[in-house]
Amino acid sequence: MNDLRPSSPPPALGSGLRTLRRARRLSLSDVADATGISASFLSLVETGRSDITIGRLTRLVDFYGVTINDLLPAVGDDADVVRRADARQLHSPDEGIDVYLLTSGTDRTMMPMLLVFEPGAGLAELGRHRGEEFVHVLAGVLRLEVEGSDPRVLQSGDSAYYPGDRPHLFRNGSDEQRLRLICVDSPPPL
Repeated sequence: MNDLRPSSPPPALGSGLRTLRRARRLSLSDVADATGISASFLSLVETGRSDITIGRLTRLVDFYGVTINDLLPAVGDDADVVRRADARQLHSPDEGIDVYLLTSGTDRTMMPMLLVFEPGAGLAELGRHRGEEFVHVLAGVLRLEVEGSDPRVLQSGDSAYYPGDRPHLFRNGSDEQRLRLICVDSPPPL
């Protein structure tokens, strides 16, 4: 399978966040105080002038009580099949990561994703969510840090399974090659 390549961030993401904030009659300062994300940065994201990290996006959807499905455009008519060209993408250039949602929605009991990390790239902040998480390395080297355990290095074909409420972090363990992995969260955190 060819790598899915990054495209520009979905324009609906920033405007969707702005619509949610305004519908709740919140100011940028209100959201900033509640999430720990600066009001100036939130403004840049809402107007499409800045990208957002996966961790910050997770904080925002948690705060608003929505799912990522509410912010990204729907795909196709077939709820059971997502074609490569239709995979919805979250592009985080600051982190060097692309996340591709492998289902048509996040309203299911699990959320499978394809994560692609550029050489040396990693999540900017620890992930933590309810439920469980499974990862399987397709190509490259994953440095997995799960609170309470020593960091582990997983290579192509290796898998890990752990509680999602334990803070965890992914990093590409190589400065030369891309990392591709499947991550399945149950239930969906976004």
